[in-house]
Amino acid sequence: MSTVSGLTITQLKSRLIRVARRSRSAMAPLLYQLRTKIKAQGKKGEGFGVWCEKHLEISRRTADRWADEYARKHGLKTFRQMAKSRPKQSTKTVDGKVTIQVSWVATEAEQEQFIEAMATLGADAEKLIFDTVIAAAKKRPHAHQRTRTSDTGTDQANSRAAHA
Repeated sequence: MSTVSGLTITQLKSRLIRVARRSRSAMAPLLYQLRTKIKAQGKKGEGFGVWCEKHLEISRRTADRWADEYARKHGLKTFRQMAKSRPKQSTKTVDGKVTIQVSWVATEAEQEQFIEAMATLGADAEKLIFDTVIAAAKKRPHAHQRTRTSDTGTDQANSRAAHA
């Protein structure tokens, strides 16, 4: 990683073009460093995603995914972790609830199925998703769970491994 981190944006772009047809393992550290450097300079010139799609024949989503996989593998922050910050204003709704945003990668067919299923379920869909994910997490061995104590409003971390 140290040899790659010292490269300029131009050098990173040049190397990426040369290795574009190689495996993701060859491209991932270059993508990670290029994205980090382009994001650090702000929105000047051609952005990371636009450049990747134009020169590498891969989508921005793929480039971001490969860079994030590299970051996680090497204990570095992903772009989402770097960009993530708590909102300064409350995101609570009038009734005191908060909005949870979830996204994942799916095929177009899966997306169509999901959208149709959500429409079919209507107002019950969100509760069903929440209950299903929580139930699945509880079934995992050694799962670390955070439960909210409703009457005190405090978080308690529970580990199944500690109770085994």
